[in-house]
Amino acid sequence: MLDFNKLKKILLDNNSFLITTHVNPDADAIGSEIAIFNILKERGKKSRVINHSATPYNLTFLDRENIIEYFLEHDHKDVFNEVDVIIAIDFNRSNRMVRMENGFLNSQKLKICIDHHQDYENIFNYVFIDTNYSATGHIIFDFMKESGIVKLTYSTAEPIYAAIMTDTGSFRFERTTPALHKIAAQLLEAGVSPGEVYDKIYDQSKFSKIKLLGKAVNSMKLFGENNEVSYMQLNRKDFIETEALESDTDSFVNFSL
Repeated sequence: MLDFNKLKKILLDNNSFLITTHVNPDADAIGSEIAIFNILKERGKKSRVINHSATPYNLTFLDRENIIEYFLEHDHKDVFNEVDVIIAIDFNRSNRMVRMENGFLNSQKLKICIDHHQDYENIFNYVFIDTNYSATGHIIFDFMKESGIVKLTYSTAEPIYAAIMTDTGSFRFERTTPALHKIAAQLLEAGVSPGEVYDKIYDQSKFSKIKLLGKAVNSMKLFGENNEVSYMQLNRKDFIETEALESDTDSFVNFSL
């Protein structure tokens, strides 16, 4: 069981925070970052959200105040030592930070991790990791509810809903439980529109993404007696020809699944 009281104490006892996530962030990563930022803001804390990758265009609606910064070494070289706490969201290995890795590892500041993935690297002072959770946003919701650090508002409910909805495959994957649907109900009661969130994430793709998906599906290979193994392959030429971005491949894996 996660020690939410310890996490609450860390957030309340410190004043400044750097929040970051993994390369090519998905909705769980971006949504969880925004949720933590809003929690800290409501408690009067100073925080910055800085990522190695730019926010995918279909997720920019989660960052209505444009708080997420794109990491630039000459602009952010000192940021790892200017805060009290560094918060790693939705990842647990430093190489997932790419250009931000060295600054993170060399910093002597307090480092914590909030995540739901396996095999974490021993580089954090505190880890709040539980693989039984459907999403990192799910962890943050439970943290808010159990610790009482802030009350649930629309500005935090929407990014948490986006995080949970996407990481559960729109509530169809194995970790979709009755309890999770009750959480979704509370997020809807806070004002979240499920149709609107789904539309912005999945139904507003640029044509370049559709063309790239065509190449990915066309490359699909099946193996095994029952075709139980599948993979798709894309190369740099495919991205150039379609004018697509690496982030456009998010959810492509579902076609193989």
